[in-house]
Amino acid sequence: MSQSESVGLVQAASLEIRAPVAETMRQAEALDHRYSAGYVGRTVRQALAAWVMAVDGDGTALAAIAEPDIARDLLHPTRVTPWRVTSGPRVTRIEVWGLEPYRQPPELRIQFRFTGHRRFDDPSQSEQAGADPNFVGSLCLKLPDSGPWQLFDGRIETLDEYEHFVFVSRRETPDEYRQRTGSSARPEAAAGPVRRYRIVAGFAEHDERFGSQAVVEVALETAPTREEAVQLVWPAVNEETTRALGDGDWLPSLNWVDVLELLDDPPSS
Repeated sequence: MSQSESVGLVQAASLEIRAPVAETMRQAEALDHRYSAGYVGRTVRQALAAWVMAVDGDGTALAAIAEPDIARDLLHPTRVTPWRVTSGPRVTRIEVWGLEPYRQPPELRIQFRFTGHRRFDDPSQSEQAGADPNFVGSLCLKLPDSGPWQLFDGRIETLDEYEHFVFVSRRETPDEYRQRTGSSARPEAAAGPVRRYRIVAGFAEHDERFGSQAVVEVALETAPTREEAVQLVWPAVNEETTRALGDGDWLPSLNWVDVLELLDDPPSS
């Protein structure tokens, strides 16, 4: 994807302003036009366009609104295993969730979602097959006495990190098919519109120090999304928790969710 395409996606992405923030904007706009919804919307898209251009190799616009250490953190998140977003991120959603015009200095906070890939500093590290390509970014901007909003802080993380569980979606391998079925035949990918998926969730009830797995199989036309997979497997998680611990107000939390597209038996000759 070219840099212009990445920036174009920022301009096309949906931008939501939370209702309380929109009301604050309406009240504060009388104090300073830089609090207006139109001005804030343009500011947010410009900041994200600057970040996208920096990811793609041109850090000029980002350097104009952010200190070097902030820009570095947005391009190269500090983790146990350091990585950076590869070129061509696709911003899909933007949300303005905080505005505090009476702070000194005033603050504006946004969150955005994008799809992309990671490149690890350690060349021996690579993205897991079927890993969720979704990421979450957060930005905090501050308003100086004069001039536009400036980028003060920010964070980039995978959706796995943000939601505290790992999601993987992939196709079953022939070896996994043979282990599951005990058959030595050569399996095939599903040919029809409906395919079978096995959703496996690892979870824990931390108060009771209990951990287990829950499994469901479903027939769908396309692989379930992260949210859909959680909804489909959650009743089984609750059922397994109750089976093991009895009735109670349990609060299990997910550790990981795997979606496996099951291969079909070969056609009979």
